[in-house]
Amino acid sequence: MVKMAGAEVNHKKVVSILKTELIEQSLWEHLKSEAEGLFGFTISKVTPIKRGWLNEKWKIETDEGTFLLKQYNRERLKKYDLNTIRKALHTQNRAFSHGIPCPELLQHNGNLLHESSLGEYFTVMRFMKGSLITAGSAHSNQMESLGQSVGKLHKLLNDGNLPPKSETMFKIPPIEERLDYWDSVLLESEEKGLYHLQPFMKLQKEATLKLNLSEIINFPSGWSHRDLWVDNLLFFECELAAILDFDRMNYDFPAIDVARVVISTCLQEESLNLEAVQAFVKGYSNTNELSLKILCSSMKLLWYLESTWWISVTMEHQGDPPKRFAKEMIWLAENLEELELILFGNKEQQENLRFTETS
Repeated sequence: MVKMAGAEVNHKKVVSILKTELIEQSLWEHLKSEAEGLFGFTISKVTPIKRGWLNEKWKIETDEGTFLLKQYNRERLKKYDLNTIRKALHTQNRAFSHGIPCPELLQHNGNLLHESSLGEYFTVMRFMKGSLITAGSAHSNQMESLGQSVGKLHKLLNDGNLPPKSETMFKIPPIEERLDYWDSVLLESEEKGLYHLQPFMKLQKEATLKLNLSEIINFPSGWSHRDLWVDNLLFFECELAAILDFDRMNYDFPAIDVARVVISTCLQEESLNLEAVQAFVKGYSNTNELSLKILCSSMKLLWYLESTWWISVTMEHQGDPPKRFAKEMIWLAENLEELELILFGNKEQQENLRFTETS
């Protein structure tokens, strides 16, 4: 009986996989025809790219070069405003034209986001060379180059071409609201018998109680990439190759971009690669003001924003990226009061390592 039940489960899995592959193949055939019709090239080879959440991607080799075709998942797209995505894509091409390493999108009749005859939205962009790196593994040369490019991107995003908004995407909540949230999560974990998760939640609550909110509420707002982490970056051996995926670009705090990309590229296991962090600050400071002290406050702002996203009753059932983000939030909560000491030690070291705006 047990063997039969197991066989039935395996059969259902196989059927599900086959159905998924059939749907993907059908979608690909449709988008292949649409892309060839729009851009006049002939696709000779296709390689599916299994990366990202829900959206489908394919590397396509054509008689006019190598491109990446990206389909926007219909369910995920419901959470986004199409005009905001279009604005982000046009900004990406503007960044490309200003020498910031990112993929150039192909346009047709002025459109960068294309709708197929069956209502599928997709983009086609130049395929970027370069390699992904594992979280926390960036070295100094790569980080200085990354800092230079992120700094240039922030300066371009906020040069007046995009008008500022009246409010940011992230609304900084009062401490009391955050404490109420952690109490509710602790109660939910108790009701579900998830006692092994409670230490992580209590840690977040304790860090919230110690946070000086005045340190993070005065950051300047501005247009930001809002998704800068290792999966959206490509590197060559000694420099950045490309910044990817501008879809979440919106009006927020550029400081969150800075903290997110540093924690993603420089936190390995339980320690920060300080040499790489300092290299990023140096590169970013070519175009924008940044110091280790500002970075320290930026990381606290990042933690205050993202901790409630990743520390929850479902955290152990999430995929690899959310698990990585949860570890980052745990590390930040554990070290929130020691961040300045971790980053630059005593005051003399702080002065030696501070970089200020140069242009």
